Amino acid sequence: MPAALLQFLGSLAAVAAIVALAWLVGSRQGAHLSDEKEARELFRLAPGGFEPVDLALDTQGGAAIARDADGRLAILMPHGNQFVFRLLPPGIAIEAKGDSLVIACLPGMRITIGEGVGVWATADSGDNSA
Repeated sequence: MPAALLQFLGSLAAVAAIVALAWLVGSRQGAHLSDEKEARELFRLAPGGFEPVDLALDTQGGAAIARDADGRLAILMPHGNQFVFRLLPPGIAIEAKGDSLVIACLPGMRITIGEGVGVWATADSGDNSA
């Protein structure tokens, strides 16, 4: 067997072992917010600070949206098994779709907050059904 093939197979086996080990120790789990207290703390830890006065959690703990005293909106969105803070630009369109929010600058992301979804919407989608 050629040396290059042996080196390739050895490298492939090492990468597979690292992936399996990471999976076994729990790296496969996605980010999850357990409660409002945790979300508030993550907002406060954001670069530059962000003190939420209003906050809504995704019903599955997969995201959060908040408003500060100045009316700025920010979200916590999942990135692997961590959360990323993102300050939303002023005037961004946020649509209520059933019991979820759809944010224009984040295609494909939905924050399901149930009741009170209309409080966070800045654009009328015309479809408030589930």
